[in-house]
Amino acid sequence: MEKYIALNLKKKRATLSERFRNFAGKMEHLSPEACFEMLTVIMYRMILFLGIPYFIYVLFSFIRMTAG
Repeated sequence: MEKYIALNLKKKRATLSERFRNFAGKMEHLSPEACFEMLTVIMYRMILFLGIPYFIYVLFSFIRMTAG
C-alpha cells in the first residue's frame, strides 16, 4: 500500500493544456469516421452531464410554481 501511494505522488500530472494538445494530436491521426464517432460520444456525455441536472431543476421549479 505504501509503495502504491509513493508511486502516485511521484507520477507527473498532465496540465490541461497538455491534455488538449494530446487530444488534438489524436484527432489529427484519426479517420473522419472515428473523429465523428469520438465527437458524438463527447456530445452525448455533455448532454447527460448538463441536461439531466437542468431537467431536474426545471421539474422542481415547475412543481414549486404550481404548489404556490
